Amino acid sequence: MKLIPSIAVLSISLLAAGTAKADMDYHGFNKETVDSLNERLAEPLTGEVLAVLSQHTDIEACGGTKTVTMQTPDGWDERIESANMPGGDVIMPVPTEALAPDYPALYNVLGVEGVCEVMFDVNEDGATEEIMTNCTLPQFAKATRAMIGPLEFTPGDGADTPATDDIIIPVQYCLAPEEE
Repeated sequence: MKLIPSIAVLSISLLAAGTAKADMDYHGFNKETVDSLNERLAEPLTGEVLAVLSQHTDIEACGGTKTVTMQTPDGWDERIESANMPGGDVIMPVPTEALAPDYPALYNVLGVEGVCEVMFDVNEDGATEEIMTNCTLPQFAKATRAMIGPLEFTPGDGADTPATDDIIIPVQYCLAPEEE
């Protein structure tokens, strides 16, 4: 007899879910794409998430018109004061391989773009340490940390060691314009 109330609850839940899906605001994203993604995602995209992501398409840093803000982590402002940018007075260590972040797949499918700054130290052995990111969206921060973490460095011209503190480099996640 307990089976009937369970079926009733399940039926009501399914009706509510169907209504929520029908009423969802896609914020300019392709409905079929979002619905297809939601069928495969562990945590489906909500209208609230799409509202945030919609502000990160066609951004200025990538040649678009939208201004985005960074999600500055605690401790960033203290370290930025002593940061070393490439092209400055400090001899920079040289990475042993190209900097090539993986574009977050979900953002790529949705056309979401982003910007990061990554600050890190390179120790005497050429390994990265103390990685900190300042990015527009969390998945870009994750991709940037994943790119920098395994990198190894050699000494720059005229330097005896690759050891350098607070190196900061910009990383842009821009999509090529769609061909018509």
